[in-house]
Amino acid sequence: MNTQRTTYCLRPLWTTAWAFAALTLTALSYAYAPLNTDDAGTVGHKTNQIELYGSFAKEYGAASEQTDPTSATVDYESGAAVRAAPFTYTRGITDELDAFIGATYYGSPKGSFSSVTNYSFGLKWRFYGDGETGLNLALKPQVILPATNAQQNYGVGNAALNYGVIAIASYFWEEAELHANLAYLRAPYNTSQSVGFSNDPNRTNLYSVSIAPVWRVTPQFKLALDAGINTNPVVADQSLINYGMVAAIYSPAKTLDLGLSFQRYAANFGSVFSGSGAHTNRIQAGVTWRFD
Repeated sequence: MNTQRTTYCLRPLWTTAWAFAALTLTALSYAYAPLNTDDAGTVGHKTNQIELYGSFAKEYGAASEQTDPTSATVDYESGAAVRAAPFTYTRGITDELDAFIGATYYGSPKGSFSSVTNYSFGLKWRFYGDGETGLNLALKPQVILPATNAQQNYGVGNAALNYGVIAIASYFWEEAELHANLAYLRAPYNTSQSVGFSNDPNRTNLYSVSIAPVWRVTPQFKLALDAGINTNPVVADQSLINYGMVAAIYSPAKTLDLGLSFQRYAANFGSVFSGSGAHTNRIQAGVTWRFD
């Protein structure tokens, strides 16, 4: 995991933006925002849910070290940032089955392409448990529609059909929760086009594993940790990326959640926890609203 490349160079801004898009999708759709790790709960029969979050990511340390941070979001040459807003709408088909659609708006990077991409749809099926107590198990398949060639060129999507699935395990206590995910994303792209203005090959089989304990501090307030390991899509970089997150969720009403998280990606957990070496920080904030 800690093996480094023998030759180093800083890739353009757009290569990193694509890595952000690709590896954000290994977590597939938001469902326990602002966490990356999903939970096995479903929204309930005939219940609707909207999740809208803003995300700001920026890299640190790579310019001084002359090496790529091998992060899931950004390895910028210029120190610029990615700004994105993923949106997901979920509808409860039954108490055990959800259907959802989503897309991502990119405030930056900007170019000669639509700012909205990564259109996706899928299901979450809770096949064991009641969604509220004890052990719960779920599967979440998803399809991501092809982006345009221009979007792939700028690094905000793959110009080919992507698809994947998450296996979810959750355990609910009265004052705490524990969630674990194992995800796979098949991420082909148009090989006749550049990815982030780079013609270097990219991995198309992406995996991730993550775990997230959540504590209910008060009936309205939760604190969470989230940690995981993802496949790095850039073949030239080391194969794995680590991340750690701290998050808070405030629920002023049963139908409304306000979430805030701080996440750091790096080549190893030492850099994730210390902030030393090349790493990427990401801040997310937004709202989840449920209604009949």
